Amino acid sequence: MKTEELIFLNSDEGVLSYNKYKEYSDLELNNLLLKSSKKKILYISAVVSLIKLRRKAENKFSKNNSMFFTNIGLEQATTEKISKYIAKRFNDTQKVVDLTCGIGGNLFFLAKNVQEAIAVDKDDVNLECAKINSKIYGVDNKIKFILGDAFNNIIKDADAFFIDPSRARDGRTKTRSILNSKPNIIEILPKIFKVTNNVCVKISPAFDYIEINLLPEKPEIEVISEDGVCKVVLLWFGRFKSCDRKATCIIKDKIYSYSDNPTKENIKIVDKPLNYLYKPNKAITKARLVDEVAGKFKLKKINPKTSFLTSDKLIQDRKELFRIFKVIHYDKFAVKEIKKKLKEKNIERINIITKRFPQKPEDIYKKIKVKEGGNWFLIITVLANEKYCYILTEKS
Repeated sequence: MKTEELIFLNSDEGVLSYNKYKEYSDLELNNLLLKSSKKKILYISAVVSLIKLRRKAENKFSKNNSMFFTNIGLEQATTEKISKYIAKRFNDTQKVVDLTCGIGGNLFFLAKNVQEAIAVDKDDVNLECAKINSKIYGVDNKIKFILGDAFNNIIKDADAFFIDPSRARDGRTKTRSILNSKPNIIEILPKIFKVTNNVCVKISPAFDYIEINLLPEKPEIEVISEDGVCKVVLLWFGRFKSCDRKATCIIKDKIYSYSDNPTKENIKIVDKPLNYLYKPNKAITKARLVDEVAGKFKLKKINPKTSFLTSDKLIQDRKELFRIFKVIHYDKFAVKEIKKKLKEKNIERINIITKRFPQKPEDIYKKIKVKEGGNWFLIITVLANEKYCYILTEKS
């Protein structure tokens, strides 16, 4: 989207055009684009793009039908629930600088929790979207907007900084590496630390722990999931840091957080799965807090190097933090034995999960000749003896 297109969309003519087509289906919108290209109708592509982006934004923003987006800005924007959670950690902050504000996803909630916010972005369309969107959220009077590069706008009297660096790469998939982020996190943090260490950096959920060692200070690594899906990883520095690793699971309207414990107890390893098998929330696994959670809920492990936990009795507390399976049968891995057991149980559909196993689930489906789906789960992994096994389960 270009600046002139954004200006048109905010005009009376643009609003009329948007309202005229907003109920069109995607197919109708695509046909509209084809017709308009032949007739050379101005700004129809911008109208269609806005309609599609607002629909796509429904799962991220409650005010999506009034907001303005760019494709990359929406893709990288944090969801509203997570943004609200992040902003709470900025309480008692006087002035925060959002050095890469994008379309404003984090900015609105930061502004609500601090005395003053400064929004910086080098993309003029993103910044204009953020300005418009901040009015929709009623915080525009608390924000100063700056069009410019992050390195040149490290505000000297700021109390805290928030950075959500771009991970987009021209013609390629988004980078997972903090080394390729824009601005480069390794380069900009030492400059920010000359002003303050109170910094939060948002990075890819697929980050590499080894790269964290390259940072000028050791941060708190917080992995956040929303309804079971890992969405955000945050690096907290300065007064924001409360531990080394934290997993925060946002499930509907509830928030559960677990952090590392230097004096954690040794988790018992059993030589077979017990009556129930547990697969922890992905935030817990990515934050490397499986042992801490196992200790809290008195669960055991079937192998020290996998995240599967087990117990004889079904835990009643915080069941939503796990995918829980009722163990029906287990044995050493053998395709012939699996097929025999499935036939015995009249199972025609099953879901396959593999962990530390050389074959992919799709390869197993072909060999055992059953379809995917249903309430049965076939878990193929290694036990404490490091031998491959299959565990036939039902979702509890």
